[in-house]
Amino acid sequence: MTMTTIIVAMQDSILTLESSKTGWKTQESLKGTSPQCIAFDPRNSNRAYCGTFGDGLWKTDDGGQTWDSIGKASISSKDVMSVAVSHHLKRGNNGFNTVYVGTEPSAIYRSDSGGESWEKMSALNNLKSSTSWSFPPRPWTSHVSWIEPDKSNPGYVFAAIEAGALVQSHDGGRTWIDRVDGGPYDTHTMATHQKMPKRI
Repeated sequence: MTMTTIIVAMQDSILTLESSKTGWKTQESLKGTSPQCIAFDPRNSNRAYCGTFGDGLWKTDDGGQTWDSIGKASISSKDVMSVAVSHHLKRGNNGFNTVYVGTEPSAIYRSDSGGESWEKMSALNNLKSSTSWSFPPRPWTSHVSWIEPDKSNPGYVFAAIEAGALVQSHDGGRTWIDRVDGGPYDTHTMATHQKMPKRI
């Protein structure tokens, strides 16, 4: 029998459901952390990342049984609003896919080491539109609500700023192309597909 693990972000905790011969086994983790997002590593089904509002970024390497807080020394915000893992393995990454994290206030961080080290993608905050980004309930700030590494184009990454822009990078987040005229202003989710290049 194939075991299935499901990890669900609840309002104030993570719920892990694991199938067994007798049914489902459940476990609650990260109580009191306000989970915002979860992303699985496509190369390692036991590895997942969870962003929380107020408690930073967490990682599991055992399918959600235990979680470790990561990135505290490098990610300046404790409000992690989005996390994504690239489907493309970059040469020289020691078997790790690139992980992207979006925060409030708006910033994107990148790890090529499975979360051991992080680099801020500072060019995002130099975009012309960045001066107008604003989240209506907290108008003094904005956040990266979604990150989508393109599944058919290595290095292509799309990021949705709530609210204000849908931006893109063609070099893994090192440089960014600002929102286009008439493009989406308030994107919440998006997807790419390996069999549909150039479509988002």
